[in-house]
Amino acid sequence: MGKLLIIIVLMFTVVFATIIVAVQDKSADIPELISSNMAEIKAKSLSNEALMYSIKKLIEGSLSVAGSDLSQPFTGFNVLDGTIDSIKYVMVGTGDTLQITSYVTANVNGKDSKYQGSAKIIYSSGNFNNVLTCSNELSVTGNSTVIGNVEDEVDDLDFETVFGMTMAQMRAIADNDYTNPPNNVDPVNGITFIETTGNNKVHFTNHHWSGSGILIVDGEFDMTGGTFDGIIWVEGGRFMITGNGLVRGSIFINSEPEEQNKVTGNCDIYYDETIVQTFLSTYNITSGPTINIINWNN
Repeated sequence: MGKLLIIIVLMFTVVFATIIVAVQDKSADIPELISSNMAEIKAKSLSNEALMYSIKKLIEGSLSVAGSDLSQPFTGFNVLDGTIDSIKYVMVGTGDTLQITSYVTANVNGKDSKYQGSAKIIYSSGNFNNVLTCSNELSVTGNSTVIGNVEDEVDDLDFETVFGMTMAQMRAIADNDYTNPPNNVDPVNGITFIETTGNNKVHFTNHHWSGSGILIVDGEFDMTGGTFDGIIWVEGGRFMITGNGLVRGSIFINSEPEEQNKVTGNCDIYYDETIVQTFLSTYNITSGPTINIINWNN
């Protein structure tokens, strides 16, 4: 019996010693494991910072995403005990969905951990990037010259969405307010609001006429001569530029479905970002990008 007890005690001793040795072996790996896990956690946090940085730059308008693929590498971009190595932007789908991918490296106790995070957003670079934006079909014919992006048949063209205020609010701060004015009405500067009723229309015919600023026309617009620098919004009525009219800036046409909108003759229409931004900033109108986050994978 005594021998059996001794054997049992020896067996338990061997098992216990084996367990102790195994635990000691594993414990030697614990610091490295903790460092590795901490590095991964920090890398994920850093990846979030990189994605938020990229979206902030897009909102500020300090980053232009043109085309379908933009890679932005960094050197020495140190954040949260690590570095942002690069950020990649890729337009996917119909061209309004932007995939942002961040590449980062975190360091904990000398242990590097590389990580890749991503976000998918609905991105619009701004409301004032086109020379012509029309809610219905727009005909451009003749010897007319149109320089800039033209977008027609826009389903959701809305004054308040574009300008950040209603048309009534814009009218309330207008520098000039006319109802059924004569041809070549003057002055047209600053913010000008023109309302037409019945068969009346806004008509600029004289090649000596000139206007500037933000012109809002509630009714029909017809330009066969003269020069305008700035932003034009036509609401409800037909839009026509023919003859030798010249516009530099950006034009919006939110016309009725049955209206025929035309640019023809020898007219010239040019997109001019400097002119547009000058008048937007004068009246504190924001034209920055709109962003909606649809997926955040980190």
